[in-house]
Amino acid sequence: MVRKEITGKRDLTFSGWIRTNCKDSKGSGKLTVTDLDFIFRDYGSNKIQLIESKIKKGSMNYGQSKTFEVLDKIIIEGCKKNNIDYKGFHLVRFENFSPEDGKIFWVKNRVGIEEQITKEELIRRLNMDYEN
Repeated sequence: MVRKEITGKRDLTFSGWIRTNCKDSKGSGKLTVTDLDFIFRDYGSNKIQLIESKIKKGSMNYGQSKTFEVLDKIIIEGCKKNNIDYKGFHLVRFENFSPEDGKIFWVKNRVGIEEQITKEELIRRLNMDYEN
């Protein structure tokens, strides 16, 4: 079992501060800011994957998608150089808020084909017990 969350909720104070004090994505600055939801690393099997999750079947906006695309390419190369099994950068979409209250959708490498999966399959994939 992974370490429990410290607060059980996400504090958005810093996020709000960034959005008040940094350049805008529109105009001359073109600064986009996004967070990454989860990085899964299994030191025993030397595997790593990144997961972005969305509730209410949400999707990534253009800036987030393009940023993650660049990050994915960098990670692929870094993992090759360090002999790490990179399982990809995936999007998990929940019909509602979690695997417990609705359908679950897995999008392989963020932009691939979306497939509906079970809670058990989600656990298997988050544990990286699958082939690329």
